[in-house]
Amino acid sequence: MAKAGKRKKHSDDSVNGRMSIYRLVPNMLTLAALTAGMTSIQYAIQGRWENAVIAIVIAGFIDGFDGAVARLMNASSKLGAELDTLSDFLCFGVAPATIMYLWLLQDAGKIGWIVAVVFAIAVALRLARYNVEDKEAEKRESAADKKKTHFTGVPSPTGAGMAMLPLIMSLQFAEDGHKFDAFMTSPEYVALWMLLFAVLMVSRIPTFSTKQVRLHPKMAVPLLGAFGLLIAGLIHATWITLIFMCTVYAISIPIASYVTYHKDKKSD
Repeated sequence: MAKAGKRKKHSDDSVNGRMSIYRLVPNMLTLAALTAGMTSIQYAIQGRWENAVIAIVIAGFIDGFDGAVARLMNASSKLGAELDTLSDFLCFGVAPATIMYLWLLQDAGKIGWIVAVVFAIAVALRLARYNVEDKEAEKRESAADKKKTHFTGVPSPTGAGMAMLPLIMSLQFAEDGHKFDAFMTSPEYVALWMLLFAVLMVSRIPTFSTKQVRLHPKMAVPLLGAFGLLIAGLIHATWITLIFMCTVYAISIPIASYVTYHKDKKSD
């Protein structure tokens, strides 16, 4: 019995200063997202725009789950937090900016490159601000911070998806003479669109966050069904589904601002 107890003790994470390999799973997911981001740049260089966008979408999904996996597995670490930030900068800053520049912005010459750089800088600034505010919130541990139900500004994964919307629409509406042609083929319009979301990412406007949402148990099955429908849409009607998601999010921005404004007004 003593031997059995000893074996069980050695299976724990902290025995002899060693950790279980399962604690590396969140970091492995983060590296997978980073690899997807790098691969999207490769596809863009090759002119394979569909694959480039899909690689960013995959990186976005992985990014949405690696933090949750780390918390569920009690495997959060300082290394993981730093790695996640670096991965986000590449996947949602450098990669989308490079893709959009190679796709259309280069036709605008130096202005196109400046827009790509500004977008990447905006992502870097947003991530840096988020990390600083997150650490400050941990120190305060105030009730207001814990009850916070919105993001400040547009999150970088969402900003990346919104920035690539003209490319996504071009993949769905490629026919000549389509009513969206000006938006999809004009470097000037695309540059302004990217600058808009660069500003929104570093802005202080409130945007919806699902992290603090609490559901009634009866809503679990419908929510899982909706998620399954979303995945099916992404697989079988990729571009229309992404356009729909971007449209819904764009509509949610003013709604979130309105709701937050009235909540703050009532709390005063």
